[in-house]
Amino acid sequence: MLTTETQTIEQRFNNALKAIRKQGITARKNVMGCCRSCIDLGLADNVPVIWHYGGQGNRQIISGDDYNFNAVYFNHSNLADDEELTPSGVAVIEAFESQGFEIEWERNEWKTIRVLLK
Repeated sequence: MLTTETQTIEQRFNNALKAIRKQGITARKNVMGCCRSCIDLGLADNVPVIWHYGGQGNRQIISGDDYNFNAVYFNHSNLADDEELTPSGVAVIEAFESQGFEIEWERNEWKTIRVLLK
């Protein structure tokens, strides 16, 4: 069985996304649009979601241990409420950290979640 130490960055990243989805959180990567403000994911307002904007040259490519950005920036909804994390927010952090990723996030609804790739 592969451990996080023997898996590629791509495998660990995909494992984290799978764990997030198993918690009932929508997770999308490389969502395309002309700009971030025009993105409509077609979800109800109360659905917990993380999504990475892939338009305007921001497409994230992770192949094995190779990647084209040092961090993946996730926009999100329903992960923080009044400066506190919801259970979904906690689940997102735990999923990435359990795969060995460092998270930079002010843990509020206004700032993106940065997952550092290394």
